[in-house]
Amino acid sequence: MKLSIFVTLVLSSFATALPSLKRRGGSFVLQNGIDAINLNNQFKSLTASSPCTSGNACVNGEFAQCVNGKYVLTSCGSGLICAALPLVNSAGTSITCTTQADLNSRIAATGATANGTSATGSPSNVTTSSSSAPLATSITNAGSNSSSNAQTSLTLLSSLVASNFAQNGQSSNTSEAGQFPSLTSTNNFINFCATLSNLPITNGQQIKSGSCNPAPMGVIPSTSNMPSAKFVSPTNLAVLPADTTFQVTLAIKGIETGFFVNPETNYFAAPQQIDPTSGQIQGHAHIVIEALQSLTQTTPTDPTKFAYFLGLNSKADAKGQLYGNITGGLPEGTYKMSTIVSAMNHQPVLVAVAQHGSLDDQIYFTVAAASQNGTTKTTTSIGESPLPTTA
Repeated sequence: MKLSIFVTLVLSSFATALPSLKRRGGSFVLQNGIDAINLNNQFKSLTASSPCTSGNACVNGEFAQCVNGKYVLTSCGSGLICAALPLVNSAGTSITCTTQADLNSRIAATGATANGTSATGSPSNVTTSSSSAPLATSITNAGSNSSSNAQTSLTLLSSLVASNFAQNGQSSNTSEAGQFPSLTSTNNFINFCATLSNLPITNGQQIKSGSCNPAPMGVIPSTSNMPSAKFVSPTNLAVLPADTTFQVTLAIKGIETGFFVNPETNYFAAPQQIDPTSGQIQGHAHIVIEALQSLTQTTPTDPTKFAYFLGLNSKADAKGQLYGNITGGLPEGTYKMSTIVSAMNHQPVLVAVAQHGSLDDQIYFTVAAASQNGTTKTTTSIGESPLPTTA
């Protein structure tokens, strides 16, 4: 259902953009058509077993995403094909599911031809499926959009423009009651922070008064590579002796641990990264302990106040566990202990879908007077050094 709605939006936006495209006749329009034709011709030789390095493609009429050197295929809806389309408002192409008629019209509108004749850029070996998995428009490097200096250029590559960012999500066919319209952008919000003149740039620093961060979100892992954490010890509702060092053991999976940067100079300062082999986020975990009034407290806690904060910066052991010591223990009271699973630059991890299980864990425990025996074994071994309390 979502895919058909997406295609409807694509065709609707094209219907309004096509006249202006014909009138404008910008220098990139013809090239976009040529690039789309060339890409669709290249797709004819691809199979599900073709090797790849990055980006998206079309394989046998299906949307193909390169993951760990292999194409992962997602079927388009019935009557739809995967194809490279010429962008309308800027140089470049997009790879998405569409109809054959839409593909033909878009390329014809650019004036691009193949072998001296009008070209449709129709991909061969097109198949259809009853599957209706939703797809977003995906942009890939093509033709004149390639750049060997992409990481030093101050100009957004047209091949990276996310065209769906121009939609606010308020289509009558897709929006739900109460949804708020999204901000929109035709340049990936690259200068968004310039609209907030009252805020400084985050610039790798932890600015307590607030800031605007210009770094991209980065690489989003597949749903099979979402991290998850669970406390092994202390156990939930444990009773610990007061003012006594105790060890925290955290089981964690779905993340390559041991990756962390300087939080004083590079906080939120780079996109989320994944391990190219495992496909998992490269990051680490933190634990934070907050004092409660009681185990039945229902009022929210104050995030600016905590009893203990610890960064678990090492790599997990063979059991998939991380360890840290709460040196000196805690005074008598009731506490909540939570994880903050983070990417390398300390940002909370980002995953591919909105609906997912919790990536973090929480437990509740009590600290009693030393004369009362706790249920959790204490230790005096040295754990990982905590991050600064501002991290």
